[in-house]
Amino acid sequence: MLKTAPHEHWSAELIRIGNLAVRETQQCNRQLGIPNWYSLNGRLVSDAPREESSAASPSHSPPSKPGDPSVS
Repeated sequence: MLKTAPHEHWSAELIRIGNLAVRETQQCNRQLGIPNWYSLNGRLVSDAPREESSAASPSHSPPSKPGDPSVS
């Protein structure tokens, strides 16, 4: 398929709509206290604030899975 101006405009519009939806969802998650997770350079990181306690798990730890025996 040839990439023409109409196709480029259509692609840019889809990306704009998708980015807007992601930003809105991330903000909603923050308001609900749900951390957003990202992969940066192959590492999972979260935008959740770090805990001050040394007993808290690091913010880059992935969430536990249901049925995980390590979860009490």
